[in-house]
Amino acid sequence: MSRSPSRAPAAPPAEARAQATVRVGRVVGADGGAPVVELPGGAGPVRARSVVLLDGAGLRAAISEQREVVLLLEEDDPRRPIIAGFLAAPSATPALDAALEATLAPAREAVEVEVDRERLVIEAREEVVLRCGEASLTLHRNGKVVIRGLHVETRAAGTNRIKGGTVKIN
Repeated sequence: MSRSPSRAPAAPPAEARAQATVRVGRVVGADGGAPVVELPGGAGPVRARSVVLLDGAGLRAAISEQREVVLLLEEDDPRRPIIAGFLAAPSATPALDAALEATLAPAREAVEVEVDRERLVIEAREEVVLRCGEASLTLHRNGKVVIRGLHVETRAAGTNRIKGGTVKIN
C-alpha cells in the first residue's frame, strides 16, 4: 500500500486574491446613505463602502467635520475605496486639555489601596469615607474620626474603653 505525499494547498487563482492599498482621504458627502470620500490627487469624490458602522448622525458629523479616514483601495483602484477607520482628530484646544489633565491628575493619584493576605490599607490625602445606607465612617487628615448611624453599638469580649482628653456623653 503506497501513500502519496501530502501537498500544500494550491494558491488561489490571481483573480481571487484581493489586493488593497492604504490611503488617507476625507468624508465629503453621502450618496443614498453611503459615505462619499475624496482622496488627495484623486479624480474627485467617490462613493465608498465601509467596515466602520456609520449611522445617519455619524455620517452627518463626519461630513460636516470633513473627517479624515483610512481607506483601503480594492485592487489598488481609487474608484473602489473601503473605509477602514477614522483618524483621531487633534484637539482644537491643546493648552486647555493640558491644564485640565494637570488639574485632574492629583485626584487620580490621591487614593492608594494595598491588599495582601494580612491587612488592607486604604490611603487618601484628605479623607477616607466608608458609607453604607445611613451609616458612615469618615477619617479626616487632621486625625478626626466621625462615626454616624441611626444606631451605633460597640461590643467587646474584653474591656470596652473610652479614652480622650475630654469625654462628652450626651
